Amino acid sequence: MKKLITCLAVLLLPGCIEFEKQTLVFRHYPETDTLVIWQHYEGIHGEDQEHGLTETEREQLHSVVNGQRTFFFANWALEYSDTIIDGNIKSLQDELNEGIEPKAAADIARQMLAFAKLIKKSVTIKNGPFYLNEQKRLSATQQVTIRNIGKIIRESNALFHVTNLQGDEVFTRFEEGDPNIELLEKSAHAKMKYVILKGQQLQFRWPMTAENFRKGLKDKEVAKAIALARKAGVTIRHKDNLLIITAGKVKATDTFVSIPLPDVAFQPNATDAVSERYGLAIDFDAAKARAKFLKESDARFRKK
Repeated sequence: MKKLITCLAVLLLPGCIEFEKQTLVFRHYPETDTLVIWQHYEGIHGEDQEHGLTETEREQLHSVVNGQRTFFFANWALEYSDTIIDGNIKSLQDELNEGIEPKAAADIARQMLAFAKLIKKSVTIKNGPFYLNEQKRLSATQQVTIRNIGKIIRESNALFHVTNLQGDEVFTRFEEGDPNIELLEKSAHAKMKYVILKGQQLQFRWPMTAENFRKGLKDKEVAKAIALARKAGVTIRHKDNLLIITAGKVKATDTFVSIPLPDVAFQPNATDAVSERYGLAIDFDAAKARAKFLKESDARFRKK
């Protein structure tokens, strides 16, 4: 069960790099089963000291520049890292080689290993330059390409099915007899689609009682995150015992989400370190770079 948690955590890891604001634009090409994402980070900085970066923060920046690593709203949400993927692949392969009992557990491990390998071969990240935005704050961009996106979503849903049949400890611990447990189990038996990508709309659905949803809204941090998401155009609602989070519209050209991150106090302590080690692009136009990336993606992935 711990291996299952680790595998799912590949896409659910807290981030390490701090930034004030992130803009994410994604465009889905169903005909070639590809999703491209434009990432824009503004107000990049270290949080540990007022002047300059710590050695750990320098290493974190270097791992992004020289690796395959991208963030989804900093440590507030998600992170992808191929280093962690590699570690999961090795760990699962070693455990399978040593032998896993019972057979059902071995089957789950093989499912997780296949999923990790699929992610590894499907995600490509190209880093743009560091530069100073209009407010003279350190910023950067990334171009993310995810092939086999339909298969990735199908396999993600399959792993959620396994999770919800193994118990509730993966995400939230419920008291015995809590109706949320029954909802999760029923959703798994029904092969529910928790993640759905249709056209340019991405939706995440999760079984949850109305009472549990109301309790969540009473948490100040949760309420703040929901307010920010809604301000950025992400809809969050509860209906028929489902939490439903939706970004984008099915028939749109692409989906645009821009969110200032909560409780992030910018300090200009990373600019000198980045300038000395990686350089800063002069007169970089993020909007033009984004348009160029999407135009090139259209040429590569949209069938005519």
